[in-house]
Amino acid sequence: MISCKPHIKCILKCALDISCLEMEIYTELLRTSGLNVETIAQRLNKDYNTVYKALRNLMEKGLVKREYRILRSGGYQYIYKPIDFKEFKEIAMNRLKVWINEVSRVLDLVESMKEFDLLEASE
Repeated sequence: MISCKPHIKCILKCALDISCLEMEIYTELLRTSGLNVETIAQRLNKDYNTVYKALRNLMEKGLVKREYRILRSGGYQYIYKPIDFKEFKEIAMNRLKVWINEVSRVLDLVESMKEFDLLEASE
């Protein structure tokens, strides 16, 4: 019997190969799409540069997109949004399948090592 239930965030974090902070940011963007770095940093009580680096990694992995908004006072501001959830779901499911296959492969290796150890002990 499993003593603790796996948390979906932890499973997705592992399968998507992202950090805990990146998962927190992605979750925050799901709650409120269209946030800037400053707002995310304030909401999560994290440093601006740390959040910016995490967002860059999420964009590289194709999970977040960036748009810019022209400000009335002049200049512009980047706004971050999660990709369409249907697309996210497809990416997550594909990566989970790869992750499960890798876990299965590792377990097969462990099993073969165990059998090898048993053979050596009997000789």
